[in-house]
Parts: sequence; C-alpha cells; structure tokens
Amino acid sequence: MTLGALFAALACFVGLQAVFGVARPVHPSGTALIRASTLSPLEWRLHQRKHEGWYQRWLRPITLVWGARLHVRPARIDPLYLIQAGLDPEQLDGVDFRVMRLMSGLGGAVIGCLLAAFASGGLALVPLLSWAGYIAPARVLAGRRRRRQDRVHRELPQLISMIRAFTVAGMPLERGLHLLSTNTSPDSILKKEIRIALGRYGLGLSIEQALHEIGPRTGIDEVTMFVAALAQSKKAGSGLETTLRDQELMVRLTERNRATAQAASVSTKLLGVLGGIYLPEFVILIIIPLFWGIMQRAFG
Repeated sequence: MTLGALFAALACFVGLQAVFGVARPVHPSGTALIRASTLSPLEWRLHQRKHEGWYQRWLRPITLVWGARLHVRPARIDPLYLIQAGLDPEQLDGVDFRVMRLMSGLGGAVIGCLLAAFASGGLALVPLLSWAGYIAPARVLAGRRRRRQDRVHRELPQLISMIRAFTVAGMPLERGLHLLSTNTSPDSILKKEIRIALGRYGLGLSIEQALHEIGPRTGIDEVTMFVAALAQSKKAGSGLETTLRDQELMVRLTERNRATAQAASVSTKLLGVLGGIYLPEFVILIIIPLFWGIMQRAFG
C-alpha cells in the first residue's frame, strides 16, 4: 500500500509537470514552414492533430466529458493570465482547469486514505491533502507565471541594448525587430513576443498597435512602458535613439533595485530560519526552567 501511495503521488506530480511544466520550444525549419503553407484545410487539421501533446490527445477529452456530465461550472480564469504563464488559452479553458483541480483534490484525498491505513490518526490528513491537491494547480500556474516574468525582467535590458545598437547603425525599427526575432539562438520570451507582434503587423496592424499588445501579454509594467515609448517615438518619427537610451538606463536601474530587494529579502528569510531553529530551544532550555523555578520559590 505504501508503494501504491508513492506511485499515486508520483503520478500527480508528473501530471502537473506535463500540463504546466516548461516545455523546450521546437522551432520548425524553413522547409517545414513552406511545406505547412501548401497544406489544404483538411491536411492542416490532421497536421495539427498529429503534433498535439498527450494532454490534448488523451486527457483533455476525458476532462471535457466529466465536466459535461458533472455540469462543472467553469473556473474564472483570465486568458491573459494563461498567456502570461506561457499557455495557450485555446488549449486550457475554465472547465478544464476546474476539473483538473477536482481531480487533483481527489488524488490528494486518495493519498491521505492510503496513508491513514498505515498511520494512526492519518485520517486527519485527508482534508489537508485534499485541500492541498485542490489548490496545487493554481499554485503551479502562479509559479509558472512568476518564473516567466522573472525571465522577461532579465531579458529586457539586453533587448533594449540590441535595439538601440541597430538604431545607432541606421537600421529601421522594423528591420531591427525582424533581425532580433529571427535570431533564435539563444531564444527568449521577448523575442517570441516580438515575432508574434511582427506577425500581427504583417496581417495589417500598424507597428505601433502590434507593439502595444506585447505589454499585456507579459504582464510587466516595464515592458508596457518600453513598448509605449517605442511606439510613440516611432509614430513621432524622431528621438528614437534618445528614447531607447533613457529606457535602457531606467530598466537597468529598476533591475538593480530588484536585485537589491531580493538580496535584502534573503537576509530576512535567514533571520526567520534562525529564529525558527533557536527560539524553541531557548524557550525549552531557559524560559521554561526559569519560569518553573520562579513558581516553586513563590508557591513552593
């Protein structure tokens, strides 16, 4: 039974990692893109179905069936929140997320029941593990979004510096962004977002409108301010180099302040750890004997 509990916990962990884990991007070659552009609508649907992940192919139909049978109310989840976490809103909707949380909570309850079979008082862990399993998908999603935003914070100063270098060399903004987006070694989140924005620009949007959509997709104020200043300078037709220099200085200053704040929070956490370790020993070895001695002398 213990082995079964371990396998159940491992299955829950692997399922959450498969759904919310960071997948390594696979970039199609030029030949593959040309081949995909010649497919008919039916061949394109078959091509997409062939390249679907195991979750979309096997687990998502099960979640949709159970969601329809149980009449599960869709969870309130913002599509931009999923995009900021690096997920496609079309592949994970509110019903999928609610059923996933219910299944995870049920898995936590099963693990608690298995543990209760071997430990006395283990039934008290069933509600706790059920609640932990229910909130685990939301916590994993929030952690994924936070890690993605941390990566964007680290990539933003270098991206602004590269755009500024292209501008100083006399290259137009659209050409510089195109070179950045096509250079996928190493790839980054901001390069992907620029590639998506250039795709919208190619579909008829202006470059200013395409750039404005990058900010909400990342959920970072610095990116929103940068693309707004970039679009405004592009629209005005002058001062692009000065704007990029000011934005680079501001972003690097913000990044240094964030690093300083993170270093300060580490010392605070260390104080909490030291307090958690030494405070109980201080109470047990000093405070309690001292209080007991005072009580004996007073009422002895």
